[in-house]
Amino acid sequence: MDYQVIVIGGGYAGLSAGAILAHKGYSVLLLERSKQLGGRASFIERDGYTVEYGLHANRLGPQGAAAAVFKRIEKELKFIEPGAPELWKDGQFNPLPNSTGKILKSSLLPFGARLKATRYMAKLAFGSPAKKYHESLEEFTAKLRSPEVIELLRVLSGIGIIAPDLRYASAGEMAAFVKKALRAKMKVGYPQGGTRQIIEGLSAEIEKNGQIVMGSRVSKLMLKKGLITQVKTDTNTYSAAAVVSAVPLQHVPDLFGGKDLPIKFVKKARGMVPTAGITFDMGLKEKVSGQSGLLVTADPLSMGQFTSNIDPAMAPEGKQLLSWYYPLPQQWIRNGEKMEREEQRLRDLLDSMFPGIRDAIDWERVMHLPMVDGFQPNPGQTRVDRPGFTVPAIENFFMCGDSTMAEGTGGDTAFNSAIHVAGLARKYLEDTLEEGEED
Repeated sequence: MDYQVIVIGGGYAGLSAGAILAHKGYSVLLLERSKQLGGRASFIERDGYTVEYGLHANRLGPQGAAAAVFKRIEKELKFIEPGAPELWKDGQFNPLPNSTGKILKSSLLPFGARLKATRYMAKLAFGSPAKKYHESLEEFTAKLRSPEVIELLRVLSGIGIIAPDLRYASAGEMAAFVKKALRAKMKVGYPQGGTRQIIEGLSAEIEKNGQIVMGSRVSKLMLKKGLITQVKTDTNTYSAAAVVSAVPLQHVPDLFGGKDLPIKFVKKARGMVPTAGITFDMGLKEKVSGQSGLLVTADPLSMGQFTSNIDPAMAPEGKQLLSWYYPLPQQWIRNGEKMEREEQRLRDLLDSMFPGIRDAIDWERVMHLPMVDGFQPNPGQTRVDRPGFTVPAIENFFMCGDSTMAEGTGGDTAFNSAIHVAGLARKYLEDTLEEGEED
């Protein structure tokens, strides 16, 4: 065997699984098809700015999933706590009521609506998520006769689990998020230096006991008697005792040439619907805002942050970096006319919130993204519905990433899945080694 473990994909999940296994002493080869690590969390340097792939932060900061990965490789992930989140409403920014205490004090809701909102948040926080996974938030709030509370829940669902349409938001997924968020000391943390700190920390750990090859597209996994015997790329062939896939589940069947996998798994993997939307990244030649927390709009539901107000190192002195995300249905992405209209709608919204911002733009990057997170947390794609970490009848193949059945949403799912898969792969390798010694 060339290596003990081959990891396919250099996003958060692949880097995390590879780093944990390398830290445990296994030789790891990570193959990444692009020439840059990080996947949908990658970054570029541009004119003194550090620009990430859209809007990024880590839920729950030092108590979250990213920090848990770093603890397993005996490193500390350093976070900056952003300012308090704000909601744009009635032509001004207001404190976002994102906890029961803040809801009760919020001037955005009439007193009766505050009590109702608090009651529904308590039902989410103290109920069992398992009983609500297949119930939408629309169904969960069916008896609620308060437009103000429904709008607030839509906003909180939009920023919490990236599901602003209550018809397609699982009440169970929202409940699981609320349970953790209400207990956390830090609701969200921004990694110091951005995603760079995470990517470089994990890749350095892999390279202590392995190798990372970029620009290496895996073309085929060769299967024989229930084991992957070879990993073929466009230029090389490798072998390992275990193979970890960190590509989106929608693309896993392609690794096998569309064959050799159970039909049920292929159908479920191919049918996974991701979140999607528009992202704006803007380099501003002068400061247009001093806000350092998450900024949210309700109509349309969108969110953003002045990243350089959180971490000044992300932009040149005297300038600002703004990142904004507008979630949209995945099926809209290929409709050019509709996307142009929504993009203009977002521009108009930014103009209304930050007068003069257009004159301050040094450069901008606009992306229409068909996949932001690997799954939309609707009642048919909850944690109990998504594919697991293994495929029946393939002993040495494991899957991680943000479309698996791991806990959380987006990056949290990726990190949590990597922790779980690293444990499964490690047990498989230990058992295989014991069998070899017995033989």
